[in-house]
Amino acid sequence: MASLMKFFTLSAITLVVLFSGCTQPKNLSYAEQIKERTKYYSSLSEAQQIKAVTEYWWKIQFIKAPSYKVQKAALETSPRAIEEIRNPTKEIQILAVNKIMKDGSFNIALTKRIESFDEEAQIVAVRHNPQIIQFITYPSEKVQLEAVKINPFVIKNIINATPKAKEEAVKRNPRVAKFLR
Repeated sequence: MASLMKFFTLSAITLVVLFSGCTQPKNLSYAEQIKERTKYYSSLSEAQQIKAVTEYWWKIQFIKAPSYKVQKAALETSPRAIEEIRNPTKEIQILAVNKIMKDGSFNIALTKRIESFDEEAQIVAVRHNPQIIQFITYPSEKVQLEAVKINPFVIKNIINATPKAKEEAVKRNPRVAKFLR
C-alpha cells in the first residue's frame, strides 16, 4: 500500500511539473529553433559531429563550417547530404557526384546543385551521364566538349553551345546537325 501511495504522489508531482510550465522550454519560433540547433551542433567536437551526421545525414545543415571529414561522413550516409552542405569544396562536390551517379543516373539533389559546382565536378558528372548538362545553364566549353564526346545528341540540350562543341558533336554523329541552333 505504501508503494502504491508513493507511486500516486510521484505521478501527481510529475503532472504538476509538466503542466505548470516552469520546467518546459519557451515556445520558440522555427527560426529560433534552427538557430539553437545550429549553435548546439556547431559547438560539438568533430567526432561528435561525425556521429551526428552518421546517424542522421540532414543534421549537417545545422553545422556552420563542417570539416571535410564531417562532410564526407554525411555523404557516406546519404549522397543527398550535398543539398545541405553550404559551400562544398571541389573534393566534396566530386565525391557527391561519384556517389550519386555511380549507377549512371542522377537525382534531384544533384540537379539542384550541379550548376554551382566547380568545372571539374561538372566534368565528372557529364562523364557519368551527359544528360546532366541540361541542368547547367552556362556550361563551360570543356564541359560541353566532354558531354558531346560521350553523347553527341546532348548538343540539343545546350542552349549556348560553342562552335567547338557543335563541331565535335557533328563530327561524332552527323545526324545531330539538325538539332543545332
